[in-house]
Amino acid sequence: MAHTDWADERYRFEQRVARSAVGPPEHFSDRDGTTMLTVATLDAFEGDYGSTPYLMLTLGLSKAGRFLRSGDWGRVDGTFRSGTQALVLPNAEAEGFSPKARLMGLNINPERAHTVLADVGGIDALVPAAGSLGDDPLISSVMTALWHDAEAHGLCTAFLDHGLDLILRRFVEIDRPRSSASVRRVKPLSSKEIQKIAELIESRIGSDLTAAEIASELGRDMRSLTRSFRASTGYAPYEYLTFRRMERAKELLQTEETIMEIALQVGYSNPAKFAAAFRRFCGCSPSEWRCGVR
Repeated sequence: MAHTDWADERYRFEQRVARSAVGPPEHFSDRDGTTMLTVATLDAFEGDYGSTPYLMLTLGLSKAGRFLRSGDWGRVDGTFRSGTQALVLPNAEAEGFSPKARLMGLNINPERAHTVLADVGGIDALVPAAGSLGDDPLISSVMTALWHDAEAHGLCTAFLDHGLDLILRRFVEIDRPRSSASVRRVKPLSSKEIQKIAELIESRIGSDLTAAEIASELGRDMRSLTRSFRASTGYAPYEYLTFRRMERAKELLQTEETIMEIALQVGYSNPAKFAAAFRRFCGCSPSEWRCGVR
């Protein structure tokens, strides 16, 4: 995958917040954009959430209402209110709706999170937390403290490092209260299982397919499948699905088909969403890639 330009991703995220914010948002960022803290009141929303390479943590700061996020990691359906927490894994595609609400968000470079959680399975240990809304007092208090510290000192203090580590580990503890020794054991995928996943992905490359469906096909829970698949291939299942879609798109870009037609054939009804995924994996837009190979 292409190197992530975090300064560019920070700009994209700030623009996305600005489009839905009611009033001016507060943004705090480290120098290279790999960690961001944002506080904003966002208008009610319905549609495609869009994806980002950040690991995203969100805390409700006001009364809100019903929330739905359905996508790569399954379905999260509940009530968002003050103190509610949500976690979204990097590059996760989803759609749904959310109420008007004042929120605080922490965007984190996933490599950082993977390093912090290396002893408990890395970022894959957060998969269960991404499947539900939380209401943990410790997470709320630490996130709030990080916000007030950022207002006073910016997002460059030792407290930020300590706070992020506390939050990430707490998300893991809530959803999996067992010994780290048991977590480290990863049952590898057999060659037949890998082949079955590859065949499923190739057969569904132009239609909706979630990580939950892949896990169900193998009779595994999503967390164990993700860890085993990454150990065997270097990818999480949803990352591999996107990778294969982009490889197929490269083949189609050497034909006379339009970008819209190609997007539809590799599972994207929105060409802008396809272009964003292509740039993330290939380092350039589909049009730029086409010009470079023809």
